[in-house]
Amino acid sequence: MRRFPRFLITVSLVLVCLLVAGTVVAPIGAVPAEAAASSEATGAKTADKSLPTYKISPKSTPVLGYERYGTYSKATHCYYLLRSYMEKLEAEGGGTLILKKGTYTLSNTIFVPSNVTIIFNKKVKLKKSMDSGTDLFPPSYSFFQLCAPSNAQKEGAYKEYGGVHDVAFIGKGKVTFDQASAQDVISIMMCHNKNITVKGINFKNMCAGHFLEIDASENVLIEDCTFTGHKDSPKNNKEAINLDTPDKVTGGFHADWSSYDKTPNKKVTIRNCTFKDLERAIGTHKYSQDKLHKDITIRDCSITKCDKDAIRVMNWKDFTIKNNTIDTVTDGTDKVYRAILVSGGYGMDISYNTFKNVPRPVQIMAWRNSEAGSEYDTIYNDVTDSEMELMQTNTLIGGVEYFIRWNKLYEVYNTDTVKIPVRVGD
Repeated sequence: MRRFPRFLITVSLVLVCLLVAGTVVAPIGAVPAEAAASSEATGAKTADKSLPTYKISPKSTPVLGYERYGTYSKATHCYYLLRSYMEKLEAEGGGTLILKKGTYTLSNTIFVPSNVTIIFNKKVKLKKSMDSGTDLFPPSYSFFQLCAPSNAQKEGAYKEYGGVHDVAFIGKGKVTFDQASAQDVISIMMCHNKNITVKGINFKNMCAGHFLEIDASENVLIEDCTFTGHKDSPKNNKEAINLDTPDKVTGGFHADWSSYDKTPNKKVTIRNCTFKDLERAIGTHKYSQDKLHKDITIRDCSITKCDKDAIRVMNWKDFTIKNNTIDTVTDGTDKVYRAILVSGGYGMDISYNTFKNVPRPVQIMAWRNSEAGSEYDTIYNDVTDSEMELMQTNTLIGGVEYFIRWNKLYEVYNTDTVKIPVRVGD
């Protein structure tokens, strides 16, 4: 566990109480005011009981005749098995697929249609393979994409929130999605979706991709999941859960069934989840001009050991980050990282979080995309007095700066700065 020098902690505590040149220190209020909270997602309802239910195991035979394909082999068996049932459920208007215990090795993407619930029974493991067993097509880089199988090859099939809807991934007992540290792999890709639930699944072994890619989606609930383990990406900034926009300018999404219309997310809730040994837990690393993700909630989560800022807010409106514990943010160097980094934030409730072994608890600052997307305008923040007052309910243990920084100007860090005290924990 990284320890910070006692004298730095002492100096930081003194700074909270002093007015320094060009700096405003926010007053401590006796009773925190209420901030505008985000509206929480409800996710998907499970598939209607009037729709069909199927059960499979790793030894089941695909339907629709896929076992007769020349590319059907041991390497593609589970791919064709799950693919065949998704196509069958699409034709039937939806339904439920139950996976019995065992290991399902997936070489290629499974496209999921609307009104589908996938239940993973105890001891189910999905494992990524980068061997398709054939020269006719390469392996792909995702487990699931929320796109109807019939639209998977159609360019621009979906826009806004008009794509696949009402899909649930439900883990019963210990269920694992293992990306096997394969480069750029993503477990679940969402775009133009509505009413989605991911619950009770353990995601592990990420390398330069994400576990969940959430773009242009509305009413998404991520609950009771764990996200653990990574190999470093080139920029060391990949999020376990990425909130992004389908934007060709930024390269924020890669699936041509999207119209790339830059639609932001609306109403995404991440709660009761555990994150450990990651580059970043949750966030956005590129923004689209004037496209703000709205009603984002992160609460009651545990985040331990991130290389960089554990939660990266970028162009979010009406968001809540509350009752979380974030412990140890460092890449092993002397660089100063934060538990939460905010840019382009409006209508925020950052409260009652506990930060441990983090140099800076929260920093709020102006930002501009670098490289791809750099033509977009610089983004700034708007923080009200009541929001600053509520921020003082956060607690820091074993840090350096016992205050939240709000740098109002782009690339100006020593002046025009508000410092908001936080509680000092034991």
